[in-house]
Amino acid sequence: MAALGNPEGPHWLSAMSDEAQPLIEAATFLDRTIRVFLTQDGSLQAETWIVAVARMAGTLILRNHLPVGAAEPGAPLLSAAADQEGPRLVRLLLLTLNHLGLDLAESAIEVPPGGTGCAQLSLAATRERLEPLVMACGRSHGLGLGETADALMITTALAIHTCQGVLPINRCAGLAVAGLVEGAKTMPAAPGALATSQP
Repeated sequence: MAALGNPEGPHWLSAMSDEAQPLIEAATFLDRTIRVFLTQDGSLQAETWIVAVARMAGTLILRNHLPVGAAEPGAPLLSAAADQEGPRLVRLLLLTLNHLGLDLAESAIEVPPGGTGCAQLSLAATRERLEPLVMACGRSHGLGLGETADALMITTALAIHTCQGVLPINRCAGLAVAGLVEGAKTMPAAPGALATSQP
């Protein structure tokens, strides 16, 4: 378990194109605020942080392509959207890491055998805690669900950059992939009626 007392990280990506600025602005806002929402007793666990942000990216991809009520909340899904969008989001993650000075090949990503099990929050608890914030951020920056998912993957890269001193980046990226898949392939609650869950 890797804990961060007061994590600091970059809040801009100067190498990105002007067209990406709304995504970058949303991502840096989410980077600042999500860590506050996840901090407990003055400490933030690196694994929980990375997994949570990636889960939300997957959740928004799913919401963007799946009618609410298609299955019971928490039910596993075969998601074509996840299969199509997931690889693109992983490439965005790696591209952003590269812009941050962290070179990582996709083949080097190490997904932990336990998946997201090391996170201190369940998927349902993560969604309940973060989804209102994420949705409000997307709206305030004029982003659709898919674009907000992109912003969240940039935020995930920022979290990995901050956590590189406590976790190897290939493991960080593996946690991100596991969280992305979990979020994109598990039915969420209906908007406005998020399932309550204990961490």
